[in-house]
Amino acid sequence: MRPMAKYMLKPEKHPATVSGRTAQGFTLVEIIIGIVILGIALTFLSTLLFPQAQRGAEPVLQMRAAELGIALMSEITSQSFDENSDHSGGALRCDEDDAPACTPFALFGPDGSETRGTFNDVDDYHRLEESFPNLSNALGESLASRYPGFSYSIDVCYSDAQGACIPGDTPAERLFKRIEITIVTPQGQPFSFSSLRGNF
Repeated sequence: MRPMAKYMLKPEKHPATVSGRTAQGFTLVEIIIGIVILGIALTFLSTLLFPQAQRGAEPVLQMRAAELGIALMSEITSQSFDENSDHSGGALRCDEDDAPACTPFALFGPDGSETRGTFNDVDDYHRLEESFPNLSNALGESLASRYPGFSYSIDVCYSDAQGACIPGDTPAERLFKRIEITIVTPQGQPFSFSSLRGNF
């Protein structure tokens, strides 16, 4: 009878040894070098890449600002030149023949109890300001969801044909009104839109 073969098990290596060497963690020097490299990488990201993401939003905000500016300008220029002008077709112009004089600059703004929904002439919009979240259109509908963080202000003055503001003390100085709308984006960038409205 054949004797049974004896099997010998090889001794297992201790888990803490690899190829006869003890496994080690990071040394203090390696940790410090890693922190320095991470700091350099974060500096690179914050100075070069992160501002690019912010600049990437600028064209969208500029387009929204232009959109809001055009909408406001269309609303304003569709109104009569002056409170003392004819509001139904412009047949009667202020400062003309027997018509009343145009409104003095000191009285620009809403007339009496007028609100935005009842503005009927260009200078009613003088000094109108709105900011998020109170942005609205002429019908009182909220624009906050479409223009988050935006604000605007409107200034109206008598001007010459080139758009420079003048006092408007005489009929000859009251032929044009300049409308200037300043839109401010959520990033604080101001955009100005100007238009002239003639006395007709």
